[in-house]
Amino acid sequence: MTRVSLLALIVSICALLISTAYADDESMLLPVWNHPTESTGYGPAPQATACANSGQIAVTYNEGPSDVTAKVLNGLKHTQAKANFFVNATWLYTQQYAMILQRAYNDGHFIGMTYRAPGDTSDGLTDEQLKTDIINTAKIVETLIGVSPKYVRLHYSQPEDIRLENLIRSLGFTLVAYNLDTMDYNFKDNPKGIADLYRQVFDKQIDTYDSKGSFISVQYDIPDTGSWQAIYDIVKAIDDNGYTMVRLDGCLNDKTPYKEHASSLKFVSDKHSFGTDNYRQGQTTVENPHASKSNTTGGSSSGSSSGGSSGGSSGGLDVLQTKTVKSIQENTSVKSDGQKAIPVFMSLLFVFTFLSVWAV
Repeated sequence: MTRVSLLALIVSICALLISTAYADDESMLLPVWNHPTESTGYGPAPQATACANSGQIAVTYNEGPSDVTAKVLNGLKHTQAKANFFVNATWLYTQQYAMILQRAYNDGHFIGMTYRAPGDTSDGLTDEQLKTDIINTAKIVETLIGVSPKYVRLHYSQPEDIRLENLIRSLGFTLVAYNLDTMDYNFKDNPKGIADLYRQVFDKQIDTYDSKGSFISVQYDIPDTGSWQAIYDIVKAIDDNGYTMVRLDGCLNDKTPYKEHASSLKFVSDKHSFGTDNYRQGQTTVENPHASKSNTTGGSSSGSSSGGSSGGSSGGLDVLQTKTVKSIQENTSVKSDGQKAIPVFMSLLFVFTFLSVWAV
């Protein structure tokens, strides 16, 4: 065998190893839909209820913007975390709420929309009337952020409105549900209870299945819940249990998570989307500045202080304590832990070593 043919054989083997590593990666993705995606239009439409990779959690907020959304965004900024906002287009005619939506989008959070049929029922409305209303709702969001939401969460209805679900899906939208209900409406006077619920869910996952799960959680972006006060405790609960906060496009491995226009079937990415240089996931645990302000006597601190000022309402932001940093930049895939990088690196290292020896 000549040197050229031997070298070609080695390169081919390396290429095979690399392709196998990528193929194995894809085969390890978890199921995310609660119904078959080959929906006929007669049964319930499939809705995403979990992330495609274990150890991930997409924290979602419903029904905002509201008077507490800015506080939610401040907490997310301090913890370097990205969340997902299913906005209620009804509120967006108010200028202050429209500005808050734009801030959330520009901060790199993911934007979807909630939808509820007029009168909370599709009964008495034709398919065309419903389609027009759905598209007009998406257009309101589109005018403010430049792209149309693709991910939709339906307002709760009983019985389930199967016709509406399938109409929304036929327009190119993706329905998103959840598998972790924080029931934050029960914790207005006990925000820490929300973080405790997260911990209980994570503990039960380990106790039952002996492995991490993947979650899409739901909270409400309104003053009448404890969620806006619980940001720091929630992030700490997530971080302590080894989970990574992700946007929904990273959660579902979707590189085109928006629609070009509300009525379009063309899907597009934006500057923050999964697969771009600006995509971010992960979190940093920091002390709750409000808690530290109320415990100025008898308290203790460790580590170096980190200055923080970003439109917050608390004067205690200059003593935020950074404990754990898990901010991650992803370019092409939400896969972490070096699952792809290691086989690629080893293959290239083998080729380099062989060529060096050959040259000598």
